[in-house]
Amino acid sequence: MTDLDVWAFLAVAIPCLFLPVMIVWWKGRPIVPVALLSVVFWPGALILALRLRRRPDL
Repeated sequence: MTDLDVWAFLAVAIPCLFLPVMIVWWKGRPIVPVALLSVVFWPGALILALRLRRRPDL
């Protein structure tokens, strides 16, 4: 991936981190479980995406 691809990916991924929390908050339910899941899983997904970026194309 080029630098532009990475920035485009991050521009989409970061708002998606907050989307489930916003939906749960809007419905009036507790946001803590969803926020914890987002915080736990999204950094791993971002790290994986950045590591795959460094892998040479086959």
